[in-house]
Order: sequence, then C-alpha cells, then structure tokens
Amino acid sequence: MVCRDVVVRLCQTAACPGVSAQLVPGEACESTLLQRTGCEDDAFTFADPTRERVLRCREALLSRGPTTANPPACSDARRFVSECPDVAGFFWERQQP
Repeated sequence: MVCRDVVVRLCQTAACPGVSAQLVPGEACESTLLQRTGCEDDAFTFADPTRERVLRCREALLSRGPTTANPPACSDARRFVSECPDVAGFFWERQQP
C-alpha cells in the first residue's frame, strides 16, 4: 500500500535534518503517522492529495530501491519535503475523521 510505504520511508529518515522536526522519533513514528493519516485502515484511499500526486512525490524516496530494506538518503527525504510540501503536510499534519 502506497500510504504505508511512504510512512515507513519517512520514519526511516526521522533523524535527518530538515525532516526530523516533523516526526515523532523512534518506534512511535510509524504508528503515529499511520493513525494520523488513516493509512492503518485497509480501506484507506487518497482524496487530497490524490494517489497519483503521492506516487509522483514518492519517487524521491525510492532512489535506493523499491523495497524499504534500504532507507532513503537524507537528501532524498529533504527533496520529498521541499518538492512536495502538500504531500509532506498530509503525513505530518492531517487528521483523518
């Protein structure tokens, strides 16, 4: 699932300057973001931002491969944040009903 994949990759870069201020450090990162966004629900679907927008932005986090076994570089995570503030904001700020 795209949303969960982005959450994992963002949390893998939680210690990176320019990324860390928006994330809960440590093991709580993934559970916090999954709950905040609603991604933990198997029926989750994107509305705003659209799934297509998230997929385009997620490309910055995929430079080290398609699996989460190799965490994104800090520079890639910062690129995600700077080039896609709307998508980053979805993961950091948005509360699903």
